[in-house]
Amino acid sequence: MLEPNSRRLLMESLQPPDGYRLDWAVGTTYTLDLIALLTAPVAFAFSDWQDRDGRPTCDPLALLKAVRQYARRVCIFCQAGKIQVPSTYQPLLASLEDSVYEACAPKGGSFHPKLWFLRFVSREEDEVVYRVLCASRNMTFDRSWDTLLCLEGTLKDRVNAFRRNHPLGAFVEALPGMSGRSVSKTWLTRIRQLAHEIRRVDFEAPEPFQELEFWPLGIDESERLPFPNRIDRMFVVSPFVDDGLLGDLHEWGAPMELLSRAERLAMLSRETLAELEKAWVLDDTANPEPGDAEEEAESGEGTEKDDIPLVGLHAKAFVVDEGWNAHVFTGSANATRAAFRRNVEFLVELVGKKSQCGIAAMLGQASEPTFKKASSLADLLQPYVAKETEPSADQEVEKFERQVDEFAKQLSQAVPVANCEPSSTEETFLVAIFAKKKLKIEPSADWNIRIRPASLPDSHLCSLDFSADVWASFAAISLLGLTSFFVIEIRSPQLKTARRFVLNIPLTGVPENRDEAILRELLSDRDRVLRFLILLLLDSGARDLGKIMQTQTGEGDSQGFMESLFGATLFESLLKALHRDPERLEQVAEVIQDLRKTDEGQRLLPEDLQQIWEPIWAVRAEELKRRNQRHD
Repeated sequence: MLEPNSRRLLMESLQPPDGYRLDWAVGTTYTLDLIALLTAPVAFAFSDWQDRDGRPTCDPLALLKAVRQYARRVCIFCQAGKIQVPSTYQPLLASLEDSVYEACAPKGGSFHPKLWFLRFVSREEDEVVYRVLCASRNMTFDRSWDTLLCLEGTLKDRVNAFRRNHPLGAFVEALPGMSGRSVSKTWLTRIRQLAHEIRRVDFEAPEPFQELEFWPLGIDESERLPFPNRIDRMFVVSPFVDDGLLGDLHEWGAPMELLSRAERLAMLSRETLAELEKAWVLDDTANPEPGDAEEEAESGEGTEKDDIPLVGLHAKAFVVDEGWNAHVFTGSANATRAAFRRNVEFLVELVGKKSQCGIAAMLGQASEPTFKKASSLADLLQPYVAKETEPSADQEVEKFERQVDEFAKQLSQAVPVANCEPSSTEETFLVAIFAKKKLKIEPSADWNIRIRPASLPDSHLCSLDFSADVWASFAAISLLGLTSFFVIEIRSPQLKTARRFVLNIPLTGVPENRDEAILRELLSDRDRVLRFLILLLLDSGARDLGKIMQTQTGEGDSQGFMESLFGATLFESLLKALHRDPERLEQVAEVIQDLRKTDEGQRLLPEDLQQIWEPIWAVRAEELKRRNQRHD
């Protein structure tokens, strides 16, 4: 239970089972890193794509292939105002604009669940497998101590749903209603299908548990705590805690241990701390000094995934001993009243024998002091000792943060829209931002609020005027600079502090050739086009492309080599794809069609492509025509 050496990256858990492909996926998160979301399609496409931090290592063309194939099959809901500002803008982020929806909790708290619903289809399309990931971590590259539960099951052909899956279906059904803007028809249809099908998936509890239950929080008026009526003992793991929820838990009258962060334990009252049997924090060895990981990487040591140092506690779990049994609640909820009364959260309850799943089993046995590597959770814990002078939080700054969080929700619910139209300067556009609804609350009078497209530098920040019909406008934005992701900066001169976040503001009037322009930007010469078309037809991972490139002898130019390789292998690869995985041909066809739309793109295509490609694509096109006729 929670062994430090049992490690799995979130992106690794997104990869399809053998013999299956991703149909589509729906995710939820509190904070969102757009670059992390951009790499999710790569996880769907390749098994060898990530480095030790979960960032992509594959060829940029592999990223392009994965994004074109899977980006529009991913939909994610996140807390309004919690999309992180990317350090550098990637044109491929345009593929995610219709996939990101900012959500607000119905009870006024935070939208905080961390779930993935993944629908996989067998290559023969005769079986559907669902995977549900319930995590304590967000869709970011954070390297904290977190938990991840992976449940998988086959969709059953049955009229009646599994009773225990109804809460899962209810949670999915509630997602569109929490979005500030309307969810697209495509995703509404998929979400309705997900809500229906997920109720008919036979999920099995992972070993050594025997039972499981699902607990969505904050989607209805219920404030019932999910814990059993009888509690003999409780162990709580939560980075954020408050006196209110711990007081509620103490009403069970059971001994309680708590693992949290030192700065959060310092904010608890003396009475609350006194009622705890034990209060723990992570040992210093679980939080390496800044730079330790980088030093290991530079020295070439500790590069295996299991050696990656994790920093800071972010896991959430409630472990309850009840007679011979134990209940483990894992998911997104912290030990705060906000989590259980105002936020939208999600927990999964696992039930098993106390001897295998209880508090003692979770903590494990501490290793000898001379043993360097932690082998149990107990090895990572040390008793919390209150300091005489704990650092006090800046209450004014915290108040500012809360006010910004609330204002970000209001911005999202005003449903802003960005309209773009050609400007007087050739091949540039004017973008004007306005709102469909009025703001319910006005921003603080002493705030300076500015905005810019995420594709442009800070020099393009301009003030937002909420009293005007047009809140802000930007002139002479290039076609590649058009984006629905806008950086909002809220600055308090009085406190000398600022907050930044990204808002996804839908674009209207987008030129039809924007996707083709992005494609031409990334496939800037014939060599890259050749490599990309070969990559689309590869059966295995992204690094195979690197092996192909390593076969160069250095004689002659790269383009000549690639053209020779292309002509020698393309016909065989196309035939294999037609027989084994004809969807790959549709991806190739889409790229060829996009490039042929302009003279510039046409010149990038291989000279002999048409005579090789057209006969094979004709076979596939006829198959698609017959299939569509059957469906009609």
